[in-house]
Amino acid sequence: MNELFLVTGALAAFGGLGHAFLGERLILIPLTRRAELPSTRLRGAAQTAMMLRFTWHFFTVVMLSLAIVFLALGTEVVGGGDWAVVRLLGGYFAVFGVLVLVLSRGRHFAWLVGLAAAVTAWLGTL
Repeated sequence: MNELFLVTGALAAFGGLGHAFLGERLILIPLTRRAELPSTRLRGAAQTAMMLRFTWHFFTVVMLSLAIVFLALGTEVVGGGDWAVVRLLGGYFAVFGVLVLVLSRGRHFAWLVGLAAAVTAWLGTL
């Protein structure tokens, strides 16, 4: 059992679920209720709202998928050995964390989750 991969999986799940719930409540619902929501080229404001929601929750699906991968690795449901792919995924978490930190000027706490997931993913390969 690799506890660090379990932590990475938990962080990814926490990030994905938090993104879905808080984003829906604090951003998507208020944004889609605005009267001046722009229309897309092919349809009206309802199509724009649907695309915003889809794009927002696609990130959630990616994070939950990564959580499943790391939980499977952590419980040794799938084997490891060559950790290059896991280190690459850890690098993605690091890039995400740094970008959120810089772009939000530290005001959005997701940078901490991203960098923590990067560190635990990387250390889990050692």
